[in-house]
This record gives sequence, C-alpha cells and structure tokens, in this order.
Amino acid sequence: MTTLATRPTVPLHPVVRPGGGWAARVVGGLVLAVLGTVVTAASWLLLVDSASGRRFDHAVMVAVEDVFSGVRGDVLDLLRLVSIASVGLALLAIAVIGLSRRRVGAVAAGVALVLVSQAITQGLKAVLPREGAGENSLPSGHVTVISALVVATLLVLPAALRYVAAAAGLVVIAGASIAVIAAGWHRPGDVLAAYGVIAAVGGGLLVLDGLRRAVLRHRQRSVVAVSQ
Repeated sequence: MTTLATRPTVPLHPVVRPGGGWAARVVGGLVLAVLGTVVTAASWLLLVDSASGRRFDHAVMVAVEDVFSGVRGDVLDLLRLVSIASVGLALLAIAVIGLSRRRVGAVAAGVALVLVSQAITQGLKAVLPREGAGENSLPSGHVTVISALVVATLLVLPAALRYVAAAAGLVVIAGASIAVIAAGWHRPGDVLAAYGVIAAVGGGLLVLDGLRRAVLRHRQRSVVAVSQ
C-alpha cells in the first residue's frame, strides 16, 4: 500500500491565482471609463453649451425647487453636513473596516476613488465655461463625493452585507442628487456629470487593478516555470 511516507518528496505549489479575471477587469474598466467620460461630456455639451439645453436644465431645477420649497431649510442643513471633516471621518471609518478585514487593496481603491474623482470634479468646475453664469457648477461636488464614499464603502464591506448596503447607498445617492437641485445649488446636468466622473474614475481604477493582476499572474507563472 502506497502512503505519503513511501512516496518521493515532491515540492507542492499552492494553487493561487492572484491574476484571475484580469482581462475582464481591463475590458470592463475601459467600457466604464469611456461611458463615464461620454456622460460627463454630453452633460456639458447638451445642457450647458447648448442654449436650449441650458433653458431646459434650469427649468427642471426650478421645478424641483418649487416642489421642495417648504423643506428647503432642512435640505440645506443636511447638505451642510458634507464637509472636509465629515468626509475625512467617513474615509477613516472605511479604512478601519477595510484594514480590519485585511482588504488593503480595497481601502486604497476606495480612497483613490474619493480623492481622484473630487480632484477631477473641481478641475472641471474651474476650466469649463458656463454661458450666463458667474461660476460653473458642473459637475456637482457633493454628488461626486457622496457617490464615491458609497462605492468605497461597498468595496470594504463583507459580501453578505453588500446587497443591503448597495440598496441603502442608492437611496443616499438619489437623496443627495435631489437635495442639491432642490437647494438650487446644482442643475440636473451637474448631477449627471458627477455620475459620469465617478464611472470614469472607477473604470480607470478597475483597469489598473486588472493590469496589476496580469503582472502578478505573469510573475507567478515565471516562478512556477523556474521551480519545475
């Protein structure tokens, strides 16, 4: 009877696939980045650069303001909760959850999503002109940061909690989107552009993650080939 004791010693290589799914991530990330860029560009071209688009965009904002005029003060109080300090605390909580689960990569991706998307949003605000307005408001910084924080939270949560958290996150994002319009801070086009920025940055990060996995996979194969 052959037992482990009588068998020759053979080095065992654990089956680890750190590069698994890299191609899907790269392709999916590219698609998401392109779609996000198109949404942001179209929001400006159709709802800001176009005179008829500006009128429509402004009319929708005024209509939403009228609907929520009775609670405008409460809406403003909620929006004022979004500050550098509150965003910093949220990022700290995300980091604590992620690091406690040893999800360092997820924490890094979440923080990068929040910081990079906000940097792009503020950059677009500074460089894009708006006809008939003293200051460009596209994209919405509030919607950008809240959406990014929701996604970053999903990245670090256990899989069992993600569906519930995703549903709650969608409610939060929708509420923030309506709130900035009801307060008269942003037009619908600004909100759409914020969604586009999040998609574009998220897609870019997904591409980077896919490329990282491809490199790890190549290195793993090289190590296995050398050891054989």
